[in-house]
Amino acid sequence: MTSVEISMTFALVAVAITLIARVRRPGRNDQERKQARMTVAMMFIFWFGAILVGKIVLWTS
Repeated sequence: MTSVEISMTFALVAVAITLIARVRRPGRNDQERKQARMTVAMMFIFWFGAILVGKIVLWTS
């Protein structure tokens, strides 16, 4: 992995941990928890897609 990919990974994990910690506080309802889980899942899906596109661009250039 390149340094850009590593820094993207660290940033993504930090945001995911923050979202999960915020949702685990008392007083959150099920809908907010479901939205947070979906947000974290979508972040990782888009991260994987960005890494994949970056690798394809590097391989083909």
